[in-house]
Amino acid sequence: MKSILNNKILVVLGAFILTSMFILWEYFNGGVITHHLLAREDLPGISNWWGLLTIPLLSWLTISLMHKRRQKKTKLAPTNLENSDIKILKGFLAALLFGITASLLWRFDFEEILQYFILFPILIAFFKPVHFPEYLLGFVIGMLFTFGGILPIIIGTVLLVLCFLINKLTQAIKKLFLPKTD
Repeated sequence: MKSILNNKILVVLGAFILTSMFILWEYFNGGVITHHLLAREDLPGISNWWGLLTIPLLSWLTISLMHKRRQKKTKLAPTNLENSDIKILKGFLAALLFGITASLLWRFDFEEILQYFILFPILIAFFKPVHFPEYLLGFVIGMLFTFGGILPIIIGTVLLVLCFLINKLTQAIKKLFLPKTD
């Protein structure tokens, strides 16, 4: 069975179509939204039109990085790529659900819950690596409808870097203090 992860053009085109649908919906329902940094009108605004460029670009970058990771894994230990693809899809879907939930918390004025909820990936990073590109893409697409195509990339990248640092630090501490098992 051929994996969709092998077809960059299809994934990028799908991301572009999805983003276009959101932009068109905004356009015909009051106009394309401009988000201001820190939600302050006196700071620069970022139009959701940028999503037509950033989301397909992020999709291409994500597929490229996942493809490199898959190639590296198969060179080190040839395994079933289908299992790897299922893990990638599960990570993407979990992050998509997380992004949608965060967007809904914002949309329905649950900022007091959102301020803690948004830190959930950092907590997970203590136990599991959640710093892969598919997590960022899922998160960004989940937040696309509410926040456009720039702010989720910025927020998601910061979360991704924090998760990477925490996960690597946790792994290093485990290696120092836990005995090796063979």
